[in-house]
This record gives sequence, structure tokens and C-alpha cells, in this order.
Amino acid sequence: MQKRKILVISALIICAAIAAAVIFGSPEKRTLRYFNAHREALEEDILNFNETGHASSSLDITFNYWDGDNPVVEYIVVDRGIVSASHYYGFFYSVNGEPAAFQNVDAELAETSGREWTWNGDGDNRGYVRRLDGNWFYFEAEL
Repeated sequence: MQKRKILVISALIICAAIAAAVIFGSPEKRTLRYFNAHREALEEDILNFNETGHASSSLDITFNYWDGDNPVVEYIVVDRGIVSASHYYGFFYSVNGEPAAFQNVDAELAETSGREWTWNGDGDNRGYVRRLDGNWFYFEAEL
């Protein structure tokens, strides 16, 4: 009887995990869904940035501006893990239309296709960048 209870509870937990994965999708899918759903507001953010030189956002999402040779306006949609083992998923607008590593760190990008790049930073920091459209890029970062 006890084993049967454990099996039923285990099966329910597995079903709930599968349902959550189907409903919420992968971090990449969630990020791209957010990008597409809020594209108009994102374009307004960038228009405001181009006019004023200041980054600001009306969206309820983690938002950063990273200066440098190629300034980027970054939006983080999904973040997981603790500081020493974090994963970030989001997208950014590149002012110069060039890809950049996460937080615009000085890391060399290796082109893997005409629209995709990888980068490796200090220690085990690494990431992936893909052009979405124009100056917009999707990113994944592992720190």
C-alpha cells in the first residue's frame, strides 16, 4: 500500500512537471514569445533611447544599458541559478547592429553561421547570440 502511494505521488509529480514544460516552454521559447508580444513597446524604448541618449523602459522586465564601442540595450526575460552557476536568456538592441557578448563584455565572438555567434569569457563564462531582426539579437549566457 505504501509503495503504491509513492508511485502515485511520483507519477503526479512527473505529470505536473511535463505539463509545466509544455505550458511554459523552454527559456528560449518564452524569451522569443515575450519579444514578439512586446515588439511595439520595445521599438518605442529604442526610439526614445536614440532621441535622448538615455535608456529607459516602461516594460516590467530586467533592463540594462551597456556602453562601449557598440552600446547595447539589454532585456533579460529568464534568469536561473545562483551567482556561481547562472543562466540568462533575453534579447538586446545593438546600436551599431553588431552582435555582442552578454553585458557587452570584451569577449571575442566566434561566428557559427551568418546569424549566430558564440563567445567564451573569463573562467567558465560563455554564451550564444543570434540575430533576430535588424539590430535585435537573442542571447543566452552561462556565468
